[in-house]
Amino acid sequence: MRVRWEQFQQARRIHGGIPGLLTAWLGVQLSRVPIPTRTLRRKVYTTVYGGRYPALDEAELEKPVEEYRSLNELFTRGVREEQRPVSNRPDVLLSPVDGTIQETGTIENDFVLRVKGIPYSLESLCPDTDVLSFRGGKFAALFLSPRDCHRVFSPATAELTRLVHVPGRRLLVHPPYQRAEFPVFVLNERLVMELRTDHGRVLAVLVAGWGVGCLTHPFATPLRVSSRQVTACDVLPAVKLSRGEWMATFELGSTVILLMERGTAGPCEFPAGTAIRCRESLFELQSAREGSGGLI
Repeated sequence: MRVRWEQFQQARRIHGGIPGLLTAWLGVQLSRVPIPTRTLRRKVYTTVYGGRYPALDEAELEKPVEEYRSLNELFTRGVREEQRPVSNRPDVLLSPVDGTIQETGTIENDFVLRVKGIPYSLESLCPDTDVLSFRGGKFAALFLSPRDCHRVFSPATAELTRLVHVPGRRLLVHPPYQRAEFPVFVLNERLVMELRTDHGRVLAVLVAGWGVGCLTHPFATPLRVSSRQVTACDVLPAVKLSRGEWMATFELGSTVILLMERGTAGPCEFPAGTAIRCRESLFELQSAREGSGGLI
């Protein structure tokens, strides 16, 4: 009950009170409803982006803004390939999203990573997942604002081998609203995507935020989610992914936490607070280790 109340209070504060919260809630409910005319679509979209949120760079969009039939379709848009070129450096792990680097660091020896000083154990963040080899590895927490492209891209040439869905709340993932009393990354709904790469295993933890109603993939998966319990499945055969290939989509606010096995990556190349784009260099990779579980 306390978590549910905190979720309501956070949403009320970020929207400037009850009227703003009700307007935002209604917007979420109507986000999938098609807007009938191109003129009305542009009016609605420029009110949302350029009013409440920073304006979109229309040069990045895959098609003119008025051709997106609903707000949700615009929100889950892609971007032109030439606007997000894949880094030509083979020795780096790529950013999986457009966003802001909230925090990076080393996963401490007691199996804990810290974001905004709040400790998160690997077991609580990634249940039903073998996390032993991630002790001493690197991590990055990447925050996606409502303006960002909300597609998630593979950080490396990889195989998607396992999915774990964890049901949970819809606390705000915005950094100013994170509190130690309510550790958002283990309270909120999330999806753990396990990737096997030439440099060992990588875990991409997709954390839902306020208003998010769906996490989807551009390909079929065997995972069947439950609102009551953790569900997991091995992906057989594994889904092969190229560097920078689209592998998931968020709706509304969200965060991605990227976890690397120990010995596979050096420090993050950018400080906290840096805006980053998908397919840009995020971590410099070290040589693949014997027994790392990489692709052969």
